[in-house]
Amino acid sequence: MPYVIATSKNNLNYCVRADSDTNTFVLIPVESDSDLAKVFCHPYRIGATQILDWINDNDSDLASENLYVCDEGKFRH
Repeated sequence: MPYVIATSKNNLNYCVRADSDTNTFVLIPVESDSDLAKVFCHPYRIGATQILDWINDNDSDLASENLYVCDEGKFRH
């Protein structure tokens, strides 16, 4: 089961995506399965949690978004 790093703002779900152009993580809105295909997914909860810990330690802007790790299936439509 894949895991994502997510948050919710203004009644809209967002997930973290790795941006290879800037070597950063960014939030993107997830409103469809095609949006979900673009987000960072990890096959193990512990791996996603380690990435979230890295974000919290190294990216104060993104860390302030109240991110959490959850099952990717939560966002399937």
